[in-house]
Amino acid sequence: MLRESDLILIKGPRVVDPLLGIDRELDVLLDGARIREIGKGLWRAGARVVEARGKMLFPGLVDLHAHLRDLGESHKETIFTGSRAAALGGFTTVVNMPNTLPPLDSPEVLLKWKEKVRKDAAVRVFTMVCISKGRRGEQLSPLEEMSRDPLVVGATDDGNPVRSEGLMRRALEISQRTGILIADHPEDGPGQKPLGSRDFWSEPLYVERDLMLLRETGGRLHLQHISMEESLKLIRQAKEKGLGVTCETTPHHLILFDGQGLGPNAKVNPPLRNRRDVEALREALKEGIIDAIATDHAPHSPEEKARGWEEAPFGISGIEVALPLVYAELVTRDLLRLEEMVKLMSQSPARIMGIDPPRIQEGARADFVIFDPEIQWVLKPQSLFSKGKNTPFSGKCLTGKVWATFVEGRAIVLEGYLTS
Repeated sequence: MLRESDLILIKGPRVVDPLLGIDRELDVLLDGARIREIGKGLWRAGARVVEARGKMLFPGLVDLHAHLRDLGESHKETIFTGSRAAALGGFTTVVNMPNTLPPLDSPEVLLKWKEKVRKDAAVRVFTMVCISKGRRGEQLSPLEEMSRDPLVVGATDDGNPVRSEGLMRRALEISQRTGILIADHPEDGPGQKPLGSRDFWSEPLYVERDLMLLRETGGRLHLQHISMEESLKLIRQAKEKGLGVTCETTPHHLILFDGQGLGPNAKVNPPLRNRRDVEALREALKEGIIDAIATDHAPHSPEEKARGWEEAPFGISGIEVALPLVYAELVTRDLLRLEEMVKLMSQSPARIMGIDPPRIQEGARADFVIFDPEIQWVLKPQSLFSKGKNTPFSGKCLTGKVWATFVEGRAIVLEGYLTS
């Protein structure tokens, strides 16, 4: 393993940083946790050399939406396994969702969860906390108190929408006062069906309501895993009027569509949509209507997903494969430019959560991923490090894979393998 105290010289990758307008072959010299120098033909005596010619180097990915479980659901995922799966996927920063067991709705539970992060996390891990106590939508959690914690970057009842208009209004008013990001899961329904998933029409209804409240209260609103053309129209109109709203979508909503017969591993909330919605999502990426691609990593045990369609829980395990999926399915097919992908999966999510975006710049924190665009491989669920093997992409042939992930100058992944 490369130690943090070493000088590390990465030779010859194609460096891509949309924020700085960089897209060319360069050498990158690390000194501890920081990038010391960037340029052509660099050499330093005593530096450990990492040969990266033919590969791409770009800022570490930032996942706005991941379920790292732990606490009472460690059979599904833990901070230890989830953060290492994230590193294998090129993510250097992850935002956890608070629908843990127990939910992150009090300073006491938050403290227990933070201790797990301190002990076990391999990448930078932040979290959102619950908007309401127990995610029941009846009583606000102590948002103002929890928002002062440096690891808290927002609040959501993810898994449930905030059904009460009054409660959502109060949350946005707190956001206006404190700056905390309020993220809503604009989806409600009795359950996804294998076909005909348009019965989940609640998404645009919640989007419309939330945007109306935002106009009245101010604050910061983020709409999670947007999946429908009708929702995008509303968000586009809001942005044109200058409302401070951001939104995300997921790799699976950009790639898959309903009716493909993929079984319970494709049961997800919001459900997979039709081809028209998928095309609208892809177009919205290019237009800048969608601000981020987030994994909505939702690991479940094999036994839970084997219960059959009606009884299986919602969710896809995706943090380990999101980057190669987006690259293979969108970038190599000219549906998304490489620099757009990096922005949507790294720098834009960081800005939404209110942290300094990763960048390949002298003096910046050395958080980055090295990606090999030539590797061809077959996705086998049992080879995933995550405890969640529940992926509808099993057996898919992909081009491109994470070769290395550096977090504060430490190689968490090198040559495609975890270093510890």
